[in-house]
Amino acid sequence: MHKDDQAKITLFCINCNKEVPHTVDYIGNYLRAVECKDCGKRIEIDRRHLRTVFAEDFINRILTKPHRMTEDMKKAVVTLMPFFPKRLLREPLTVLKEIYEVLKKEKNS
Repeated sequence: MHKDDQAKITLFCINCNKEVPHTVDYIGNYLRAVECKDCGKRIEIDRRHLRTVFAEDFINRILTKPHRMTEDMKKAVVTLMPFFPKRLLREPLTVLKEIYEVLKKEKNS
């Protein structure tokens, strides 16, 4: 596509409730607008608005990610809890120290 191209295409129009010819306007490689040739309904694409909406959604997802991961981990721990050794639940610090000592010995070997 070149700058400010138009294409004719058959699409389903929700106003006409059928497939009808449409004109699709491009600015460079980007979709600018779609217009129904039967009813004249035109849908404009505002890239700045789309960027704002998607940026807000992306930022929200980044900010809520730690919370979502914590919730997922809680569910996983609850599901796996019956399979944990009882000692791990009663003496977690002691077990972690023992694991650390074993790993430390393997590293030094």
